[in-house]
Amino acid sequence: MGVQAHHSEKDELLELLWHLDESHDLSIDSLRAHDRNGVFEAALKDFSSNGVLRFDGAAIELTREGRTAAANIVRRHRLAERLMVDVLGKEPEETEQAACEFEHILAPELVESICILLGHPHTCPHGSPIPEGECCKNARNTVESLIMTLADMKEGQTAKVAALNTTSESRLHKLLAMGIAPGAMIKLHQ
Repeated sequence: MGVQAHHSEKDELLELLWHLDESHDLSIDSLRAHDRNGVFEAALKDFSSNGVLRFDGAAIELTREGRTAAANIVRRHRLAERLMVDVLGKEPEETEQAACEFEHILAPELVESICILLGHPHTCPHGSPIPEGECCKNARNTVESLIMTLADMKEGQTAKVAALNTTSESRLHKLLAMGIAPGAMIKLHQ
């Protein structure tokens, strides 16, 4: 191998190739426009010899193996964003850096658990599609989300509070004063 990219650099390249493919602009020229240091372009030969992609002149094509690897990275990233927004109450624009770090460290079983926890979301907070995982395929007709909003509960239903998602500090204090906190059991009366 000529140039060996670090594992995270390869992940970043796969993610970039996925994004370029999503925007129908998967080419050497597009890659160069996003690759300020030439690291990604140098890794193309390594990826080509490993069967991750094919390139001929200006065109780049992810192989089945490459698409699977890229989809897994993008899935981890977008699910991490979804988790931060839906459960931790962050704003979408606050999630990018943390999601970039998450995508490199999340184990496959943890990714699946997060997806199940979130109810198999179809898009990230920015509206981009989340690549479907095995848990999504298996759950289409068999599993309901483990988390629901208070608005989705029915009168008389009991549930355990998983998270409080509010940007209002006074509303948060009021909920906490009533004993409504993560882990608390509640029953919807009205």
